[in-house]
Amino acid sequence: MRRTTAFAITFGVALSLAGAAAVLAHAGEAGKEALVVEPSDVTAGQTVVLVGSGLEPDNDRVLVLAGQDLVVEFGTVRTNAEGMFQKELPIPSHLPSGIYELRAIGDETLTVPLTVTAIAGGPEASPAADAATETVDATKTVIPRERTPIELGVILAFVALATILGALLVRRAERFRGPAGV
Repeated sequence: MRRTTAFAITFGVALSLAGAAAVLAHAGEAGKEALVVEPSDVTAGQTVVLVGSGLEPDNDRVLVLAGQDLVVEFGTVRTNAEGMFQKELPIPSHLPSGIYELRAIGDETLTVPLTVTAIAGGPEASPAADAATETVDATKTVIPRERTPIELGVILAFVALATILGALLVRRAERFRGPAGV
C-alpha cells in the first residue's frame, strides 16, 4: 500500500472518529434543563401541557402560573427516572388577558411565558401586557430534540461508509495514475 493511500485511510478514520465524537457530544447537550408549554397562546379556560426535561430524576417540582399581581398554584409534579415530567394544566377562566409565566420550582426555578386571552365578556387586558407581547417570543425555552440510538447508529454508519468510499477512491486514483516515481 502506498503512503498516500495509508494517509488517506488514516485521515478518513480520524475524521470518522471526530464525527462520531461530535454526534455523541451533541446528544449529551439534550440533558440541559428546559421547560416548554404547548400551546403557548391560549384563551382563559383552556388547558395547556407543560413539559420539563433535563431535571433531577425523581424530584418534586411546584408548578405555578404568575402574572399581573396574581399567582395560581397547580400543586406539585414528580420527575421520572430520566428527569422529565409532563402535566396538563387547566388555565382558570377568570384570568384577564396578558403575558403570564409558568414556573417549575425546585432546586432552581425554570420559567416559560404563556399568553392568555380573556374570555369574551371577561376581564380586560392590561396595557403592560400588550406592550410586552412583542418580546415574549424571543424568551421561549426550546427543548432540543434528542436523537434515538437508531438515529445515532445511522449517522455513524453514514460516516463510516463515506470514509471507506473515500479511501477506495483515493486508492483507485493512485492505481490509475501509475507509479509515484515516474
